[in-house]
Amino acid sequence: MAVALAQHPEMTRGQAGIDQADGLRFQATRRPNPGFGYVASEVGNEGRAGQQGLYLSQEWVTAGKLDLAGRAGLHRTQAAVERLELAKLRLSSKVQSQYWTLVAARQRVELLNQLQKVLSETVQNNRDLFQAGERGKGDLLQAQLELSQLAVLLRQAEVQLRAKTDALATTLGMPADWVEQLPTDPWPTHDLLPSWIERADTSDYWSTSPEIAEAAALIQAARCDLQLAQAQIVSNIDSWASVQHDAATNDVIVGVQVGAFVPIRDRKTGLIKAARAELADSEAALSSRCRDVHNRWIQAVGDCRAAYEMCRSINEELLKLVKERFELARQAHQQGEIDYLELLTAQRSYLTVRQAAIDAYEQATLALVRLETLAVEDSSSASR
Repeated sequence: MAVALAQHPEMTRGQAGIDQADGLRFQATRRPNPGFGYVASEVGNEGRAGQQGLYLSQEWVTAGKLDLAGRAGLHRTQAAVERLELAKLRLSSKVQSQYWTLVAARQRVELLNQLQKVLSETVQNNRDLFQAGERGKGDLLQAQLELSQLAVLLRQAEVQLRAKTDALATTLGMPADWVEQLPTDPWPTHDLLPSWIERADTSDYWSTSPEIAEAAALIQAARCDLQLAQAQIVSNIDSWASVQHDAATNDVIVGVQVGAFVPIRDRKTGLIKAARAELADSEAALSSRCRDVHNRWIQAVGDCRAAYEMCRSINEELLKLVKERFELARQAHQQGEIDYLELLTAQRSYLTVRQAAIDAYEQATLALVRLETLAVEDSSSASR
C-alpha cells in the first residue's frame, strides 16, 4: 500500500483538492484593500488651481461576513480532507482486492501444475501396464485425454495469472516483474474473519466512513452559507476621507464621507433561497449516503459470513476427505486394484474441491477487504 499511496495520481488530486479549498477559504476571509488617489475640485474657478489633494477610501465588512465565510471554508476544507481519506480507502480496497485475486490465480496455477505432474505419472503407469498387457488401451487413452484437458486448463490459468499481475502492476505503477516477486501471503480468513463478523454485528463501525464525514462537513458549510446569505442584507460601510489645498484661500480642507446602501429593493431573497436549497440538498445527501453505506456494509457482512462458512466447511470437512480419497485411489490404481475410471472420479473430485476451496478463500478475503475499507465503492461506481 505504501508504494501505491506514494505515487498514485489520486493521492495528488486529493491533496490538490485540500489546497484548493484552503486557498479559497483564506481568500474569502481577507478584508478589502484600502484605496487612495488624487482628488481635485473647482479647478479653473476664477482662473485658479482650485482645491487639490489626496483621498483615502476603505470598505468595512459588516455583520460578521468574513467570519462566516471563513467557517464555511473550514468545513469545505474538511470535506476535501475526507475526500482524500475516501480516495485512500478506495485505493486500498483496489490494491488489496487485486493482490488477493492474484494470490488465488497463483494457487490455481500451482494446483494445476501439481495435478499435471500426478497425471503424467498416471499416464506413464497406464502406458507401462498397457505394454505389459495388463491394461487395455482405453485406460491409456483416457489418461492422455485427461492430461491434455488439464494442460488446456493450466494455460488458461497462466493467462489469467498474467492478467492479474499486469492489473496490479498498473495500479501500483510498478513493472510486472516487480509484482511477480511479491510473496504469496496465507489467506487471513481463519484469524480475522470471525472477529470482524462479530464486530460488524455489534457496532455501527460503518458510520465512521469518510463518505459520511464528507457529507456532514458539507452540511455545516451549507449552514454557514445560509447565514452568510442572510448577513448580505446588511450593507457594508464605505468610508472616504480627503485632504486638499485650496489655492484661492491657501487653506487646507479636510473631507469625510461615510455611507451604506439601504436594503429597500434588494434584500438578497434569491441568494437566501438558493442557500436554503443548498442546505436541504446537503441534508438529503447525508441521509441518502448513510443509507447507501449502511446497505453496502450489511451486504459485505453477509458476504463475509457466507464465505467464511464455506471456507470452514471445505477446510474442516471436505479437503481432508477428498485428499485422502485421491491418495488411496492413486495407490490402488498403481497396484492394479482399481481401474482408471475409479481413479479418474477421485481425481476430478479432488480438483473440484481444491478449486472450490481457492474460490471460497478468495471470496472470503475480498469480503474482509470490503469490511476493512468500510464497504467503500470503487471510483467508477461512485462516478455514475
